[in-house]
Amino acid sequence: MQRSTLKTHALLVLFSLFGFVANAQIAYGTPPVELLPEKLKGLRNVIEVAHFPKECHPIKIDDLYYWKHTTSILSKESEIEIVDYGAYIYYNDQWNLRRSYPLNELDTTFGTQNQKMNQAEPYTWPKNYRVGDALFGGWALWYFIGTTPNGETVCGYETINTTNTILN
Repeated sequence: MQRSTLKTHALLVLFSLFGFVANAQIAYGTPPVELLPEKLKGLRNVIEVAHFPKECHPIKIDDLYYWKHTTSILSKESEIEIVDYGAYIYYNDQWNLRRSYPLNELDTTFGTQNQKMNQAEPYTWPKNYRVGDALFGGWALWYFIGTTPNGETVCGYETINTTNTILN
């Protein structure tokens, strides 16, 4: 009985150390302004992307943290059909793809129709929340890639800073 308890404690310590080491190897920081993910380089930035608030503090509800913000997109130039969108997170001195979203979700979350943005019409995802059971801050970069009526591939992107400062 005592030997199995000792083994259990040893395994718990080992797994705890492994988790600590794994998390310690992630270096969060502030991304340099000029650093972009490869898929955005060389594309003209014509889709305006805005987050509110720009610096997002979490609240805790039960056992989860919520970083509540909205994300809006707008094209001043022309109609644009979105062909790719998602978010990167910044760690280890680079942007790392967090998620590319299925295109059919754009209509539901942002209110577009057939993934098309009309000129000068804002589209907003009012409840673009980050939710998790771990409290940590960091930078995210939301991106949108689309095509104009003349076939040019264009983009839009904006960062958002999520903090670990709880509001409640």
